[in-house]
Amino acid sequence: MSVPWQPAPHGRGLLLLRGTPEAAARWVSRGLVAAHVVPLSGWTGVVPVESLARPPYDDPLAVLAVRPVSSRLRPSLGVFAVAGRAVVAVQPAGWRPVPRWLVWQPGRGVVRAPGLRDARRHDLLAAAGAVPRGRQAAEALGAVLGDPRRDALGLVAEVMDVLGLPGAGLFTGTDAPEAHGRLVEPVAKEVARFDARMLEEARHRAELEED
Repeated sequence: MSVPWQPAPHGRGLLLLRGTPEAAARWVSRGLVAAHVVPLSGWTGVVPVESLARPPYDDPLAVLAVRPVSSRLRPSLGVFAVAGRAVVAVQPAGWRPVPRWLVWQPGRGVVRAPGLRDARRHDLLAAAGAVPRGRQAAEALGAVLGDPRRDALGLVAEVMDVLGLPGAGLFTGTDAPEAHGRLVEPVAKEVARFDARMLEEARHRAELEED
């Protein structure tokens, strides 16, 4: 399969991993989402293209956003723009990390995400390695998140700038990932195994509901 680069349907996304491009490529190949793997300064960027799994797991942004990141690639920061909202997903370093989420909506600012652990400013700063900048970075981040006049793309770009993160052009679409990285596709057998397992679980739930 050859997939030309294009933004994932219904939004944009970029996952930043603290690992080598080779390690990130192996991680991508064991998942469900075909993605461009791009070397960045101190990070490796993963730009989703499409999910090869069957519905409802065919949304590449959602699948990539919730996938656990291996310890060798953490901390990780995922930035997404979906349905007009900006989403930042943080998976910290350490043993058994608790993923945290920041959701921002134009006209409202930061909003609660039911069922998800809220990400605090410190969580973003720590994952990005911006903690040494202390109060200055925290105040700058708070000012950006507290201004509801931006749109989702602009908000994410400013957050990445405050945190000192590379790859904003990959997220906004001003920089094409295929010019700097390579397309990595999931192993077909792993995707088929996942689809079969999800189908079997769905059948089992249906049988329980009938009983």
